[in-house]
Amino acid sequence: MLQVHDSAARWRSFLQETHANEVSNLAAQWPEKLALEVGFDTLQAWDPNFASLMLEQPRSVLNQGHSTLKALCTEAGYETTPKIRVIHLPPDAVYDLRSVGSDVVEKLVAVEVIVTKVSELKPRVYSATFACGGCTGTIELTQMNELELVEPSTCDTCGAKKPQVRFELVTNDSTLIDNQWIEIQELPENVKSGAQPTRMRVLAEADLAGVHHPGARITANVIPFIRSQKKGGQKTPMFDVHLSLISSEHQNTPLEEIDISDEDRDEILELSSREDLFELMTRSIAPNIYATGKIPFVKRSLALQLFGGVPRRYSDGTRTRGDIHILMMGDPGVAKSQLLSFMGRISPRGRFTTGGGTTAAGLTAAAVRDAFNDGRFSLEAGALVLADMGLCAVDEFDKMSDADRGAMHEAMEQQVINISKAGISASMRTRCAVLAAANPRRGRFDNEGANFEQIDLPPPLISRFDIIWLIRDEVRMEQDRNIAQYILQSRRKGVAEQKIEFGQEVDPRSLASDKVRDVDTNGNEVIPVPLYQKYVAYAKRNIFPELTDEAMEEIVNYYTETRSKYSQEDGSVPVTARALEALIRLAEAHARMELRNEATVDDAKLAISLYKHWRYELMGDDFDELTIRTGTSTQRRSAERVLMSVVRNLCRELGGECETIQIYNVAGEQGIDEDTVDRVLQNLNARGSIFCPRIGIWRIA
Repeated sequence: MLQVHDSAARWRSFLQETHANEVSNLAAQWPEKLALEVGFDTLQAWDPNFASLMLEQPRSVLNQGHSTLKALCTEAGYETTPKIRVIHLPPDAVYDLRSVGSDVVEKLVAVEVIVTKVSELKPRVYSATFACGGCTGTIELTQMNELELVEPSTCDTCGAKKPQVRFELVTNDSTLIDNQWIEIQELPENVKSGAQPTRMRVLAEADLAGVHHPGARITANVIPFIRSQKKGGQKTPMFDVHLSLISSEHQNTPLEEIDISDEDRDEILELSSREDLFELMTRSIAPNIYATGKIPFVKRSLALQLFGGVPRRYSDGTRTRGDIHILMMGDPGVAKSQLLSFMGRISPRGRFTTGGGTTAAGLTAAAVRDAFNDGRFSLEAGALVLADMGLCAVDEFDKMSDADRGAMHEAMEQQVINISKAGISASMRTRCAVLAAANPRRGRFDNEGANFEQIDLPPPLISRFDIIWLIRDEVRMEQDRNIAQYILQSRRKGVAEQKIEFGQEVDPRSLASDKVRDVDTNGNEVIPVPLYQKYVAYAKRNIFPELTDEAMEEIVNYYTETRSKYSQEDGSVPVTARALEALIRLAEAHARMELRNEATVDDAKLAISLYKHWRYELMGDDFDELTIRTGTSTQRRSAERVLMSVVRNLCRELGGECETIQIYNVAGEQGIDEDTVDRVLQNLNARGSIFCPRIGIWRIA
């Protein structure tokens, strides 16, 4: 049976037979290249017993490998100290983070995690050289524990012992290696319902230090080790489990955590050829929600949001996003929260949060003190960062404070967050689609004002959304009866939770398959969540549509024809260039849904139709883009311009000030009533354009 002391010979044979060129290149490129990556599958194919020994006693076997690799480089004429990094561990060595316990201590395992915090780089001594205070002798000691410095007790030269003689650390002759602590967290999709995500600390050394950032998803190949807890300065029988990082595999491929087999691929391709694919995808979004009124159109936009457009980079360094942002404004009880919850669950890398319990730090990143017992600050990724390459659903968007909502501007448009907190300057990527839901200003929509005036959100933030849905709870006898029957029938299909917990019934979620099947109350076939996730992941990995010339012409014609409605008299702007980008994203998303690399004129027409629908619902035929951006209607902006001119002319004629009654008289001649005059004068006063020195008297500021 192969033993640890045989490892050096096995490493030499393995490296010379399979990695001779890589070793030569490593030696020549030192110190730009610090490590040699070895695939576990290659090692297992070369010698299965040696590969098994690697998993069982990794620390000793790897130390032998480091020494052997150094010796080979020395024989080639290069003085280097490289490391061996084993990657691509077998499936039976992959563990959930919460499963890492005493049974895998000092063994080689892999965990798929998210990096949440990192400490600063610090040097750690590996081989310490001490000078004896009583003579000129030196002693070398290998430091195995990162938590304490072990000093010699006796001088090998003069025989002096502590405490009669002191031993001083000689830094120049000692071996120092960069060291960094990393906090990792298990993937959100692996966290059980109601459970807290498990976190652990990882020790990264040498070339593995300083390369990980909060929010990154990695497969960490680690060796779990234990350190005794201390209480009152004394060690206790309880131990903390830490992880020593051997290598890490960054998940550069989008949505890499979704495993798609050959059978899944065949199923996806077969599904993409269906004539009713778009309707099937739409029905499969929250099938237990009755599709009536605007809900079918909302579901269509949500289906397109899952696929999204194609983000692009340009030679000047700029970037355009491909993610589609959607805002749902609606009365209570129209299933907004249900839709958001479903989208957060079905979207790969989806996150769901609520505005009432979310702060700006929770959305972007928090600077946390004493994260690694060093008294310094470190960054902890928020929901938008953790949802990178996925979707972030934010419910109760209107319940967030203005300061917290303000943190989303940069994250939504530039899809990056620049952090400057507690002396830390960093950038984090937030390449995710945002789906937000909010209630109107008074809780429900009423008939006292225009729909857009009842949105209780700042105009600059509203303009970041590609689609804005207004969902009203209207009383319609036949529709209400259908909704009631649908809800009651859906409820009867559910299984009591207590029966599932007591084992009396089977959890219906465990019965879900990856095949298209009948599940909704009306008997229509829908796509189950696992297959939907794999379909989205496959499309986003492999399909990158581009607009055809005909599709571009269709969008350009819509843009120019809509812009031609621009009226110089009232100053309205029906559509801006921002709408062009939204239309392109919607067209690309529909082409990607059908697994096509070309977005045709039909995709463009569908995008335009959906875009027209939400615009008409929001403001009717008199849609004005500036109304959304400024929060003020065209009529009100026109009245402000007229009254500002009236006040200016009256003040010039009457010696610098005028009376309210005089403004009433002139404004009445131009068709502006007294209520409008009062409201506009107050707005101009609040903005500082005019002021009121005495009651009923106005002056230009």
